Amino acid sequence: MIFFKKSTVYKNCLLLLTCLSFTLYSHTGQAAEKKDPMAIWPKPEKGYKQVVIQLPMLQNEELYRVELIPEKTIKTDCNRVMISGEMDTKPLTGWGYEYYVLSKINEPASTRMACVPQKIENKAIAIQTNLPFIDYNSKLPLVIYIPKNIHLSYRVWSAGLLHNAEENKNK
Repeated sequence: MIFFKKSTVYKNCLLLLTCLSFTLYSHTGQAAEKKDPMAIWPKPEKGYKQVVIQLPMLQNEELYRVELIPEKTIKTDCNRVMISGEMDTKPLTGWGYEYYVLSKINEPASTRMACVPQKIENKAIAIQTNLPFIDYNSKLPLVIYIPKNIHLSYRVWSAGLLHNAEENKNK
């Protein structure tokens, strides 16, 4: 009878420990699943928004580059309008990743043609930045911070055939 009582207590303790460990495992597993992968990136500053581009996976990604094209919509006539700006590359401290900030947008410049008839309409004007092409990498998102009144587009460029420069020189 003593053995039976000890055995029941032992079984109950074992059952209780199993339930506790399962509860702890399921709660910590859920917490890990709900973690936001974008939480490592800084929050946008006042007046800015965060744009995230997740590129699709491609074969031979080293042959591709990404061009970021910020655009501002302004009222314009038949004249050609140009806007320049500065895109800063900043390190994500502690992670080894980079993100981009459109830090400066200059005033628009335009030609001064006489427009007949003078028709004014809203046009999206590409902002020319100092940022060169970005290496294509589908494993990491491109994170860009731009002013709220700016729209961001991007273009993927691919490499063409490789030509030998020395052969063309001798012909």
